[in-house]
Amino acid sequence: MAVATIATMSLALAACSGSNADGGDSDTDATGSGPTDLTFASLDQGSAWYNYAVSMGQTIEPELGEGSVVEVLTYAGSIGNPELVSTGEADLATSFSAVTSWAVNGEEGTPFEGKQMDNIRVLVSGLDQYFFGPITTAGSGVESLRDAIEGEKGLDLVSQPRASLGDAGTQLVLRAYGTSVEDIESWGGSFDPTSTDVATNAIRDGNADLWIQAITAGHPNITELAETADIRILDIDDEAVAELESLGLEPATLPGGTFRGQDDDVQLLGFTTTLIASEDMPEDVAYAITKAVVESADQLKSANASMSAFDPEAAWQTKGGVELHPGAEKYFTEAGLMD
Repeated sequence: MAVATIATMSLALAACSGSNADGGDSDTDATGSGPTDLTFASLDQGSAWYNYAVSMGQTIEPELGEGSVVEVLTYAGSIGNPELVSTGEADLATSFSAVTSWAVNGEEGTPFEGKQMDNIRVLVSGLDQYFFGPITTAGSGVESLRDAIEGEKGLDLVSQPRASLGDAGTQLVLRAYGTSVEDIESWGGSFDPTSTDVATNAIRDGNADLWIQAITAGHPNITELAETADIRILDIDDEAVAELESLGLEPATLPGGTFRGQDDDVQLLGFTTTLIASEDMPEDVAYAITKAVVESADQLKSANASMSAFDPEAAWQTKGGVELHPGAEKYFTEAGLMD
């Protein structure tokens, strides 16, 4: 409720200020052009990204100058956010490192195939550590994703909605194992793209066998699921990882004990959250945003447990052919953080 109140206050201030990112109508700010209002695409209220955006917005506004406002948008998530930035419908957004690369390169076999968005730039990378992995329960009878697929087991799958990262990642992981949703349905299984809450309940109640999902330490839904059901997080084997590395999904170890009942290390696919903007963002604005986020790292990690892996000294390192914004590069260079 407190987070929602902060965001609502920002919305109200934005409505009253009447200024925009091109410069303002009052005193000059850190960018030298008056108050600056920005829109920040995140995800729905209650999500980790929404909380990221609110807490980052609070650190960014003072750096932009008195009267500046960062309006947090409760949409559109990992697949939609790059397009919002590319088209100018949002000034900045959270995105995943792999997804940003897909968008910039118009990667074949992803939701961005044929839609190259090469005007996207990174401001800050490595805000956290995410994993993509298969979740099942002890009662499902699924011990290994490879064995289940090679045995043509009719799995009941759930995922986040169509066009979400959950949906795209499910399709990619299955493809890496040489199969597809259509194959699983032909074996007597099912596929239900739905909300995160419904997917969580379906796994807990035994109405689904498998959920291939993006997770991170402290993920609220997965933490709750682990507390209320005997879940298992399955390895993604070396062969499947090798199939997906070209898409910016790297082998990453989920440490044992991250969730209740998950005592051993698990090999999954890894990626991180990045803060992105368009190449059209003025250099001084990009500089101010980058400075605010990097120099507030401790404050942001205190406010967001899933940002515990954020390392400001590595925040300039981009992946998958995505470029740093010149304003961000200027800050990292002046701060002595770039090699």
